[in-house]
Amino acid sequence: MRIWHIALIIGLAGQSAIGGAHASQASPAPSTRQLTGLSPQDAVSLIAKLEEAQRNLEAGKFESFELLAGSIASYDEAKVSPRDVFLKVPFKSVWSVERVRSDNELWQPYRLAYAPDGPGKRYWEIEVVLGIDGDIQRVSMTNKPPAPF
Repeated sequence: MRIWHIALIIGLAGQSAIGGAHASQASPAPSTRQLTGLSPQDAVSLIAKLEEAQRNLEAGKFESFELLAGSIASYDEAKVSPRDVFLKVPFKSVWSVERVRSDNELWQPYRLAYAPDGPGKRYWEIEVVLGIDGDIQRVSMTNKPPAPF
């Protein structure tokens, strides 16, 4: 009986050591922004436009772009207004910027991703559409669960 007790303790200790090893192997957040279909300068320019729009809204200036935000109905993010969500996003922390192909020559869409709680957690997918003059026409933000869901 005593041998079984010792074997059980050793087995449990081994399990916790293995579990700890798996936890430490989690993939870290990318140290550089992931870009697809655009240059680093284009990404910086897009983020600067979004930050300027934030500053203008906070200062009470008129911004004419469409602003949408949403989430799964049961998530707390669905209770917050689109404007509040937009103003809280630290666009410098966006970890992915992608230029999306479009057949419409007058609009240029981009898709950004921001994970406030780190990788593997819910994140904001942000679609930004620039018009022919380079001004923001629409910002649509969706809070999503991580892949593969």
